[in-house]
Amino acid sequence: MSSTDSLIQSMNMVTIEDEEEIGYEIIAEEQEQPSQYFQGFNPKFCVVGRFIVKGKTDFLAFQHTMAALWKPGKGVYIKELDTNLFLFQFFHEVDIRRVMEGCPWSFNRRALVMSRLKDGENPRSVVLNSLELWVQVYDMKPGFMSEKILQGIGNYIGHHVSNCQSNFNGVWKEYMRIRVSINLNNPLRRRMKMKMNGEEWFWVNFRYENVPMFCFICGIVGHSEKYCSKLFEHEVEEITKPYGPWLRAPFRGQMLS
Repeated sequence: MSSTDSLIQSMNMVTIEDEEEIGYEIIAEEQEQPSQYFQGFNPKFCVVGRFIVKGKTDFLAFQHTMAALWKPGKGVYIKELDTNLFLFQFFHEVDIRRVMEGCPWSFNRRALVMSRLKDGENPRSVVLNSLELWVQVYDMKPGFMSEKILQGIGNYIGHHVSNCQSNFNGVWKEYMRIRVSINLNNPLRRRMKMKMNGEEWFWVNFRYENVPMFCFICGIVGHSEKYCSKLFEHEVEEITKPYGPWLRAPFRGQMLS
């Protein structure tokens, strides 16, 4: 008799008082098999993704375009799990790291939110509400340009991921670069107030590289001011736009040194 049959038989004799004491221990042959997704499925090298802005997707064109952009050395298999939900199966750590470090990616001007699948995680249940991107930090003063301070700035913007390796090459930089994961439910940070003990406050300003569409009214990524819910909270004449295109970083050339 299998463990499933044993469980059913025992549950038939359970009273209300002790029903919460019954557990179900899974044996090896009852575990969900990788073939539920496709042959060769390996969660170690999987990424789950969705588009920030929903819409109809030409899946065949999407597959070909992303494969051409990424050029994975060992290939990639893309599966549509649900409407606006995709599973990307890579086959080598080098490929998956290169793709994740290059985020955000776009298809037909629609940005992808991507998250690496964790061990034991159900791809259909992954919460995709954060986006990793590079942020340029301007107007830093001498004495503030340290790895630790940049980490603090990153955690103010969202969640600090890493600092650009070339931040401290050369004598002077026009800006510092930090890799940050931003919460798509929160507005973009425009600037941050800083000071040394006993000195005057000053502002450091942020510019976002390859940031997708965002609202100039509320600062949230994923919609424009035309469709902002705040339009209905004020009179038309009272609407202000505290955000603007200046938050987009220009094409990044060589940093000044």
